[in-house]
Amino acid sequence: MDLAMAQRLVDRRKAAGLSQEALAAQLGVSRQAVSKWERSESSPDTDNLIALAALYGVSLDELLYGEAASDADDLEDGSADTETADVADEAEASTEHADCGDKPLVDISLARGIHVIDPNKGEEVHVGWSGIHVTNDRKGEEVHVGPGGVHIDTLEDDGHSVHTNADGTVVIDGEQFSSWKEARDKLDHHGKHFHTKLGRAWNKFPFPVLVALAYLALGIICGVWTTGLFLVFLIPVYYALGDFIDRRHLSKLVDAVYPAAAITWFLYMWFCLGQPHPAWVILITIPIVKALMHWCRKQWKHRKQA
Repeated sequence: MDLAMAQRLVDRRKAAGLSQEALAAQLGVSRQAVSKWERSESSPDTDNLIALAALYGVSLDELLYGEAASDADDLEDGSADTETADVADEAEASTEHADCGDKPLVDISLARGIHVIDPNKGEEVHVGWSGIHVTNDRKGEEVHVGPGGVHIDTLEDDGHSVHTNADGTVVIDGEQFSSWKEARDKLDHHGKHFHTKLGRAWNKFPFPVLVALAYLALGIICGVWTTGLFLVFLIPVYYALGDFIDRRHLSKLVDAVYPAAAITWFLYMWFCLGQPHPAWVILITIPIVKALMHWCRKQWKHRKQA
């Protein structure tokens, strides 16, 4: 990043009356990252550039190049052709950025895909090679459609009481947070689901590190480097148990533990005992068990609704 852009970032931040710490908190980055941007030691990524432009109320072109859109006067007059010049100029570079004041910001790129952010509603949409991802930070909702299927996650679906206040604060099960970002940071190690204190502590424990140390100990002391690799299958089992402790969903526990156990048993029969046949039959039961657990969840959901 050039020095001119770094200086623009400094000027925009000061004009907005923000310290480096305050800006970092709003963007969800460290103060050191903001300091590096302003010293021209590194550049903000695309998401942070879009967020900066929305925060300062300027276009991405103006933030990047220090030049307002050529049709800025028409924008103040309410003209319908405010973005024509910018789109035409940037189409040659296969990237389009649109900024309409309080309206959603749009970033279109062949490499990055389509990225739309609405700072007023707290909504964000990304369409790329990995699929479609929609989030609403104010409601704690997340939808992802991709090669792995459809994933929908809301705190309300997990049975929690959620309320967003007019001042932007969030109340979850009686506990108040200054923003959804703070709620995600404090309530969940992965930032997707709300957990009880026990479930949160379970997920934050560095179990993979413990598995790695146990593997090294077995290898060095007992020399079982190959069979010690089976310890890796304890990791998904550990987090499945944490999810069960938090939500008491037995079907999800079986859904996660059974495939790990079946694959472990098959690999043991194959590599340790040399009997891949008929041990491979256990692999056929995995989709059957998963389908059965999915059916059980649907039946339980219908019973609750009834």
